[in-house]
Amino acid sequence: MSEPKIEKPTKPYSTIGYLVLTTLWAFLLPGVIVNGPILLLLMVNGPFPGINWFALGGFAVCGLLLFLCVLLIIRFSVNHRLGQVPGSFALWILPFWIPLFWGLAISAICFYFAPTLFPASRWNLMYAFPQYFLPLAFVISFGTMTEALVMSGIVTFFCAVIGTVHVACIATPTPKWRGLILYSLITVILCSLVSVAHNHFRVEVLLQPGHNDHAAVRDERDRNLYRSDTDLSEYIPFAENNKLVKIESPTLVIDSEHPKIHGAFALYPVYAAAIEATYRNTEKLQFDPDPQHWNASVVAGTSPQAFTALLNGTSDMIFMARPSGKQLQEVKDKGVELVITPIGYEAFVFFVSTVNPVDDLTLDQIRDIYSKKITRWNLLGGKNERILPFQRPEGSGSQTAMERLMGNAPMASPLQEEFRRDMGGIVASVADYRNYGNAIGFSFRYYVEGLYKHDGVKLLKINGIAPMIENIQNGSYPLIGEMVIISRADNTNPNVPKLTEWFLSPQGQGLVRDVGYVPMGNDE
Repeated sequence: MSEPKIEKPTKPYSTIGYLVLTTLWAFLLPGVIVNGPILLLLMVNGPFPGINWFALGGFAVCGLLLFLCVLLIIRFSVNHRLGQVPGSFALWILPFWIPLFWGLAISAICFYFAPTLFPASRWNLMYAFPQYFLPLAFVISFGTMTEALVMSGIVTFFCAVIGTVHVACIATPTPKWRGLILYSLITVILCSLVSVAHNHFRVEVLLQPGHNDHAAVRDERDRNLYRSDTDLSEYIPFAENNKLVKIESPTLVIDSEHPKIHGAFALYPVYAAAIEATYRNTEKLQFDPDPQHWNASVVAGTSPQAFTALLNGTSDMIFMARPSGKQLQEVKDKGVELVITPIGYEAFVFFVSTVNPVDDLTLDQIRDIYSKKITRWNLLGGKNERILPFQRPEGSGSQTAMERLMGNAPMASPLQEEFRRDMGGIVASVADYRNYGNAIGFSFRYYVEGLYKHDGVKLLKINGIAPMIENIQNGSYPLIGEMVIISRADNTNPNVPKLTEWFLSPQGQGLVRDVGYVPMGNDE
């Protein structure tokens, strides 16, 4: 009877060899498992026309890596059966935990330092998991970085658990679970560091829900909090050769107790023209629109700044779009009563770069864009590019209009690069087709077509209707908002109600029309 053959590897493992080679396939195998189906799906039904050669090449690479993993696993198993393994159980299972430790540690580092080291910080996180160099790139294209990292971490964790269980079942020495407890503790510590770093990442790169001007002080390192991208110097009342609409023989003259006025940037040409037409004895008044000059007689700023000025009593009347529900609740909480008077209509518009082939969107498509259910332009008839949806501060007129449009649909929190404090910043960014040709922004029609006109952007049709004055007047355009004057009911300046009533007169409504807005109907 012949003796049984003894299975013997050509070259037994050393401890270092075991750690290196086992760690290698423990790194590669999870990535191959995840990459293979993704690349196969892209080959069969990718976003690009014809055969996706890049996906085909990646799938071939995955096949080669899988073959390498199989060879290493066979050698791993043979050596284990022959006892050519480290004598320590902790060393046996260490290679399966190293990829997890590496991924968590590098993720924490990237989350914490990437916002300050890289302009496009979230893209650099794709290097957090070297074993996932392909799936992260593709998941980023179709999902989010968070989804990619969570997927990577879960798969790597389960591979570590499965490897540990496998070694425990075939281990020659009795398993000592102190090593596993130590690795679990290290995992918990690294997960905690990732959590802390991710919170830092959210503060630096993501704007939290409910962000407002006070919470956004962190942006001051990049730009002055109150600085506007809109140049209003040509609209200052009583300045020589300004561009304000002129009114001959005004029906209202205010020569004392001049109301202090604050308003949104977009409406500045309206109330500045009214001031120039009606105010007299203005030698001691200051008309610099800079929002840092709170004592000026007329100030331009964001709607939240104007609303705060009214509640604080530093302004007598403000011009803006209708206040948000949160602002009205703030008024109620303070026990203040407001007088809100509509003086005109305006279209709430969406605009894209002129290089974007999309010309028309439906309201549902807009909601899907801003809830990030739709993240690519090719799903809307455009190029195969990610959609960059810009937003503005909470409480601003345009952001409030956007929130009303969303209704019950949740609006996704914007990334830092998707946030602009000033409407001029949104228009300028969308027009910069080299960097933001994939962007979409929202504002009011006159601001984009009049006050901050830019040849690099175009207004979109909504439900097939263009935001033209005639479509606003006949009500066919679906997104029409009101311009309002707001004052406090307890204001004692007698000229506040007089100026408000003047705006409703034929002369005041004519001013609204001549500036470029749509009057309420009582114009000359």
